[in-house]
Amino acid sequence: MIDIHIRYQKRLTLNELYPDIKGYCACGCGKKLSGRQTKWASKACRRNAIRNFFILKGDTGVIRNTLFEIDNGFCRKCGVYDEEWEADHIIAVTHGGGGCTIENFQTLCKYCHKEKTRELNRTPNSHNILTFSLDIFPSILYTAGAFDKSVGNNIVGNIMICPNLPVRKNKTICVPI
Repeated sequence: MIDIHIRYQKRLTLNELYPDIKGYCACGCGKKLSGRQTKWASKACRRNAIRNFFILKGDTGVIRNTLFEIDNGFCRKCGVYDEEWEADHIIAVTHGGGGCTIENFQTLCKYCHKEKTRELNRTPNSHNILTFSLDIFPSILYTAGAFDKSVGNNIVGNIMICPNLPVRKNKTICVPI
């Protein structure tokens, strides 16, 4: 089974992803099998299914080769060619973008990828995810009057700062409410 919150699907098997469909191609194209064909209707069906399987498993080599065929090393955000381009999950793994097809990947230059990652880690979103990257100091929250005594939690915007969760080096674990 595919876990959308994990980058590498280690236990996924080809037969699990493409089970045999009696008399039809396992890739889902709907073609009937003929002659000695037992799983794939054509070499193209087999090649595409195996490529998709390795992309879903998280094989970085296959992902990068496929992305290069699509984008030729040009950043989808700024359009600049970068020899050291990076493969980026459009929907981040932490938001459910793991175990995905090539449609959830994009080529980004190092600068755009760094900026996107910084934004994702800095600003919580409405996907109810746990984020560990906000530098929020409780003393600032008290000074700003963001403490809600009736609830017993620190609240800033739509973020609840949970005082009972661990604090590491002045970083409080925050969860959207």
